[in-house]
Amino acid sequence: MRILDLVLSATIVLGATVFLAYVGFHYFDFGLFMTLPASIVEMLLRNWALQYIGLGIGIAAMIAKRPVGRQITRQEAENRS
Repeated sequence: MRILDLVLSATIVLGATVFLAYVGFHYFDFGLFMTLPASIVEMLLRNWALQYIGLGIGIAAMIAKRPVGRQITRQEAENRS
């Protein structure tokens, strides 16, 4: 369960990074896309749906993290008794 929790945390970070990279580039003209090579940025900007996929994956991971955290807490309490 701890590994699943770690994977969900990494997924949240990845989803937030992708979403904020698009938002930063589109609205504020800074962020991750300003530091990447032009060929990579060009490929990513052609696929605007990736912005919403990143947002959706991040939200889904946040929703899934809650029950996983409860299960970890429950398992730890059982191990103590």
